[in-house]
Amino acid sequence: MENNVEIYKGLLSDTFARLMNFTLLEEFEERLGESIELFYNLKEGDSYEFDPENEFLFLTWFLLDDTDSDEKSLMNEFMKRNESELSPTEKQICLALIDTNLTLLEVREVKEGKSLKLKDLFLGEEFEVAEAAGADMKFKDNLLFTRVLRLGDERFLVGAGAFLPSVIKAQILAFISKEFQNECETSSPISFKQFLKRNGELLNWWIVAWQKGIEESKARE
Repeated sequence: MENNVEIYKGLLSDTFARLMNFTLLEEFEERLGESIELFYNLKEGDSYEFDPENEFLFLTWFLLDDTDSDEKSLMNEFMKRNESELSPTEKQICLALIDTNLTLLEVREVKEGKSLKLKDLFLGEEFEVAEAAGADMKFKDNLLFTRVLRLGDERFLVGAGAFLPSVIKAQILAFISKEFQNECETSSPISFKQFLKRNGELLNWWIVAWQKGIEESKARE
């Protein structure tokens, strides 16, 4: 099983390198700019310095969740253009990635340098992921803002995420629950998972606003 995990990780890494290059093609530049404004909730006159090397959370959202008027994502376009070149396993990875969404995970247990036991705060699922870099005892009981890929019985963290203090848990759960209720009252009912898929930017809006509040508070001290 461990060998299978390492094989999947290698394929995932190689596939993502291709996907990121595709996402940053010049032909998508205008769409990229509009998506940056949406993901970071930028207002007229706001400036934002885009650095692709440190924008993994945004780029995965742009690739997988941000859809056009036909409800198609850049991943759908990538698969359409490269259908004949993708191996069955690569197609499996791409389809599994489409099914992911940005979420908040609670770090329940840590096996130092080996794995994390996580709980999805929104869907309630608990699972373990092999993760050497993030498996540090200092992250226990913290929250992790990222997305999770499921391949067969295995789960994988998709690239770099952001660790956050657990003190925000109740507030952000209340915020997302209220937004979900509003969505259901004003449009056709959808599942909570569908809501998270369609509205991943809401999580980022809340987190950025919270971080900005912390920074402003420190500046006043």
